Amino acid sequence: MTGFQRLSDFQVSASSSVCGGEVWKFPAKTTGGNVFSSRKAFAALLWRAFPSPSEHDLARKASHFLEVSERQVKNWLHCDHSAPIQHFFAVAAIAGAEIILRDRS
Repeated sequence: MTGFQRLSDFQVSASSSVCGGEVWKFPAKTTGGNVFSSRKAFAALLWRAFPSPSEHDLARKASHFLEVSERQVKNWLHCDHSAPIQHFFAVAAIAGAEIILRDRS
């Protein structure tokens, strides 16, 4: 994994993840096709960023790094909720780095 241990290790300004005092994300009750497919893509990114033998192990690893509960990570894996934009970018960065490093070995 990277040298970062938690999401708070990243230096991000509040304006990049908050607009008008609200976090950028789709409402949890939205179940439209585009929202569901984006939630599925985020779940796949979680598996790529935190390779694990089980959902429970993935939830443990990701929750520690993203500073959220294991239950929240499982909700993302089941596509029940959308992740806030700051969590999406953190997971996408880790998944992208994992792909690049894997291809170089």
